Amino acid sequence: MLKRITVAGVVALGVAFSAYANVDEYPNRTITIVVPYNPGSSVDIMARMLAEKVGKKLGEPIIVENHAGASGQIGLNKVARADPDGYTLGVGQITNLALAPLTFKEIPYDPLNDFDPVAQIAENYLAIIANNESGVKNVNDLIDFSRKSDLPPKLGSPSQGGLPHLSVEIIAKDNDFEIVNVPYREIGSIVTDVASGQLDFGVSSYTSFEPAIRTGRVSLVGISLPDEQLPELSFIGDEIEGYSVPGWNGIVVPAGTDPEIIKTLNKEINEAFKNEESQNELRKLGLIPVFKTSEEFKDVIHGDYDKYKKLLDEIGYEPR
Repeated sequence: MLKRITVAGVVALGVAFSAYANVDEYPNRTITIVVPYNPGSSVDIMARMLAEKVGKKLGEPIIVENHAGASGQIGLNKVARADPDGYTLGVGQITNLALAPLTFKEIPYDPLNDFDPVAQIAENYLAIIANNESGVKNVNDLIDFSRKSDLPPKLGSPSQGGLPHLSVEIIAKDNDFEIVNVPYREIGSIVTDVASGQLDFGVSSYTSFEPAIRTGRVSLVGISLPDEQLPELSFIGDEIEGYSVPGWNGIVVPAGTDPEIIKTLNKEINEAFKNEESQNELRKLGLIPVFKTSEEFKDVIHGDYDKYKKLLDEIGYEPR
């Protein structure tokens, strides 16, 4: 029996063919990396490093476009709607790939199905800080302080439902106390309010708190991921078994991109950051280099989605 091919079917076949037809020649024109944050951010600087290093390896220029807004959703939506031909890349993070569908009522893309992961580039860790007069010097002190408080302790973090906030919710849930998260626009204000006692604790990236910790304005409770190069920093997982909360970022492309293109990009991105100079450049941004296959990066994204879905369900979090 003859089967009819609809117009939509012909179009779909044409799109698929055009995306796969020139794989052997890839790349043969300019590649764009969409950064969903403002110029000058650590993510932007990292993307520009990648553009320069990988562009030289591939023999074609790579340009960076910044499309900031909505916690990275505007930029990533542009990537999701692009042709799956390997010429539009996006920088994705745990916030906009694993957490967004859980903490927002509506987002313009499906993080788990609208992208193909290419390469995880780096991890970063968070730091929890406390007031110097509180007596809180480690995570066990934090737990004891919180359990004894008449009111739930106030936590300052960069956002509601972001990774910093949730990194402390994990501790609270597992140790039978509650916290009140207070979102701040400015990290400096978190430090000021922790130092003055208006907040009980603060949480953000270690690099954003490092000057205040180093000068003694606030006390470091612990970091969310061990750092082999800074072993003097107290890792929370040494006191709470199984605790590990890395932030991460990496490169994604529109779903349906040819696997051979993804393989090529993964290889060149990993190679670009394996030398000592490149790794030192990432570390200056507060990033720890990571080298994974595209499948391993996919497992990271889906694993964190499952992990935080379970947490948010258990604490009754209401998407905003």
